[in-house]
Amino acid sequence: MMRFLTGFLLFIYLGVSLPAKAELKHSLLRRVAVFPIADANFGNSEEAWWQMREALTKDQRFFVASRRFMVNRGVYQSRKNLKPADAIILAKILDAQALVVAYLQERTLHMKVYEGENGYLLWEGDGEFHPALPINDQLIRMSTQLMSAFISSVPYQAFQVMDEVIGKPVYEENGKTLAQVYLGANTRVQKGDSAQWVEVTGDAGQAFFTTSTKVTVIAEGIVQEVKGERAIIEIEKMRDPQELKENSLVRFPKEISRLKELYGDSEKAATLAPEYLSSEIKNSSEFSKKHSSTSTALMWISSIAGFLLLAF
Repeated sequence: MMRFLTGFLLFIYLGVSLPAKAELKHSLLRRVAVFPIADANFGNSEEAWWQMREALTKDQRFFVASRRFMVNRGVYQSRKNLKPADAIILAKILDAQALVVAYLQERTLHMKVYEGENGYLLWEGDGEFHPALPINDQLIRMSTQLMSAFISSVPYQAFQVMDEVIGKPVYEENGKTLAQVYLGANTRVQKGDSAQWVEVTGDAGQAFFTTSTKVTVIAEGIVQEVKGERAIIEIEKMRDPQELKENSLVRFPKEISRLKELYGDSEKAATLAPEYLSSEIKNSSEFSKKHSSTSTALMWISSIAGFLLLAF
């Protein structure tokens, strides 16, 4: 009995402890809830909260919970550090994939972003106010800078979508393998830019969007056309066509370079993760040849079967 109980407790311990250290795969982040700034008793603290939300919504990449929705759900209040269980519960209440909290500690503003499904820390940053200026004169600027740093730390700028008419995530047209991605508003992406499909993994035992985050390139392509908030990309290389599906993560190397220049020397710099190129990546034409060979073989078998049926 004692041996069974010991084994059971060990199983529970491993079951609870391992996920915090295990490598997790990140999924598309779109729905975010931003809580009011804690310990910021200034007349413009609410405006700072609105500006933080505006930084998230201006490019239409994120959906942000409204104040009315948070009030109706009974969770509209300032918060500081969240335990994983608290983050999970709040995320379920708000149907959010990420939660943003910010709080003032002496003359430093701290910001933390928690993942909603498992409650781990996605990103954290802080900014120190200038000692010669009043905090309330700097609060809006500092809070929006931190929010911009978080957005820049997200290791992708777009995601794959499926055209309703075509009905396929990847399709052939004029001898090219194509896919469509959602860019959002105010995009800098142009025709001819390089694009990469990525797989993002990391350790949930620390802030997820850090230099320890692993970004694996699973497909590469070139932007053929930009139509409003969408782009059509010709896929030149990929690891597996089945991986390129709706909501797959896409980034643009030119935009990554711009972020490095923008935040490279800043104390609130976006932490840009190292990248890896999958060793299994192949030219798209190889998959097209396999598909053609399979189709030809199936047609040949069908023809033979039809001939035999007619013969007998």
